[in-house]
Formats: sequence, structure tokens, C-alpha cells
Amino acid sequence: MLLFLACAARPTIALSDAQVVDEFKALHEPVYGVYQLSGDRHAVHGLLRGSFTGDELTREYVEHWTTLAHMEREQTSIRVKTVDYKTVEVLDRVDDEVRVEVDWSVGGVVTHQEHKHPRVNRYRAVYTMIDTGEGLRITATRMRNLERIKNALSTTDEGLLIDELDGGGGGFMDPLELLELMEGE
Repeated sequence: MLLFLACAARPTIALSDAQVVDEFKALHEPVYGVYQLSGDRHAVHGLLRGSFTGDELTREYVEHWTTLAHMEREQTSIRVKTVDYKTVEVLDRVDDEVRVEVDWSVGGVVTHQEHKHPRVNRYRAVYTMIDTGEGLRITATRMRNLERIKNALSTTDEGLLIDELDGGGGGFMDPLELLELMEGE
């Protein structure tokens, strides 16, 4: 007697490219909240489960949990202030998957043994997503580039002009001062 086992096919993603981009951002940006969860394993997994599935969920959990453990041991914390997407572009759709190429930066304040400094990293990656029936989830990440930006707030070495903020008396503002100023908002 032969038994035929059929896997239930996942539905193709019927969203427009613009909707896929919006859904990706809604999945991706909250991941940076992991840095506020410290030693709560269940909270870390729960947060990541809202964005990832399958082996990618496991990989992301192990990576983030390991990072958090190292940070705790080294008395380091990260407060993410902004996640900025330069581009999110749908590359292709194959069967039940959609791939997006993303160029984004993450800025915040790193505290290490009471010393604070701004940090901005820029990334480029390709993400693969599927519809799990509970919405889109990321199933694969292929990093293409990571760079630390020299100056947190501009492409020049001078920094951000105070005049650009309030029309005031000129000079330059340190990136850390600006980030701390933004904290009060």
C-alpha cells in the first residue's frame, strides 16, 4: 500500500511591492528592541519570533542571545535611537518567497563602563521572506556589507552645524551631544 504525503503549499505572496517594503520594515525595525531585553531569554525569543521563522529564527536567537551575554559580561549597553532605511527594493518573487535588498543604517549610543559614545553602522543585505499564515516572516539573511560610519551625523568630518538645528550662533555640535539632546524629545 502506497501512501502519498502532500505538503500543504504556502500561499504565494499577493502583496504589491510597496506593501512588501512596508511589511519588511515592520518586521525588521523592532528587532533592534532586543538590546533593551537583557537577560530575559523568553522575551528575546518572543521578540524575534515576530520577525523570523524556521532555521533563521534559531540563528538570530543564538546570535542575539550570545551578543547580549557578551555585553552583560563587558558591562556594555546599546540604546538604539534610529533605524533609517535608505532603500528597500523587491528583487524577485519565486513561488512562495519574496527577496528584498535593503540598505539601512542604525544609530545609537553605546555605553561601556560609564563611557558613552555615538555609533552608526550601515548595512546592506538580502532578506528572503515567506507568508507563514500569520504574516510575512524572514527565513534567510545574506549580509552583503557592514561599515561603521566615521561621523554619526554627517558625511563630513566637521559634524553637524548648530545653525542647522536652531538658527543659532554657529559652531559645531558633537554627535553624542545631539543624540542626548534628542533623548529629551
